[in-house]
Amino acid sequence: MKRIILLTDFSEIARNAALYALEMYKNENVRFQLLNVFDVEFSGSPYIMQVKEEMAEESTRGLRKELSLLHAKQPNARIEIASRFGAITEVIKQEIEEYDPVLLVLGCKGESALEHFLLGSNALEIINHVHHPMIVVPRKAKFHPPEKIVFATDLEDVDISKMAQPLNDLVKAYNSELLFLNIIEEDYINRVEVEEKIASHFPGLKLSFHFIESGDVCKSILKFMDENNATLLTLVRHHHSFFKRLFNPHIIKKMIRHPHHPMLILHERG
Repeated sequence: MKRIILLTDFSEIARNAALYALEMYKNENVRFQLLNVFDVEFSGSPYIMQVKEEMAEESTRGLRKELSLLHAKQPNARIEIASRFGAITEVIKQEIEEYDPVLLVLGCKGESALEHFLLGSNALEIINHVHHPMIVVPRKAKFHPPEKIVFATDLEDVDISKMAQPLNDLVKAYNSELLFLNIIEEDYINRVEVEEKIASHFPGLKLSFHFIESGDVCKSILKFMDENNATLLTLVRHHHSFFKRLFNPHIIKKMIRHPHHPMLILHERG
């Protein structure tokens, strides 16, 4: 049975992300883990154990309340609750090692996941330090069957097949079209060769290939998604130079509010 971790801080943002995932996977055999992580900042306090116990009780109460709210919307979902103490990235890594989930799910404040990803957050810390597939869901995003999924890449030599299982599962479940948006940096590139190489990782799926020049990458990606009515963006965290360009301060300053695009981030494991 697949396992998916739903990260929660009991906010409406986290709840919306959880509901998004519950709806996305409601027809699959999935066991969800609703995970709340708490930590004590003032570790030097003589009352540390008392504070920790109080926070643990509060975490458990919050999880039970959150579970009730989620089941009100998705009564058939199989959801376990888990309260953990520690630094959030370290706790998540331990949960991944123990339970091997196919996916992490977290919410973000930005109008688009890409925008929030660029502007920084706890989500960004998790993205940077937890090397595991995850979906980042903006606060107002509502689930729509992903008829079209954009996969933005800078054509670095990465073996996509080693990390693409969550994407493959979604594409097959919803018969989605996968739109590869290739960011070109070189003066010349053999497009046929690129398309054949990418297609070899996704046999039997509906694929199309699109090319844009490097520049304002973030704006170009979101514009492409809007023009093609795509509802999910996929990025590979391994693409270091690609992400470096996305973090360019000039690009960040030009960010504008966009529709509510969730983002699937793939990582090479390990």
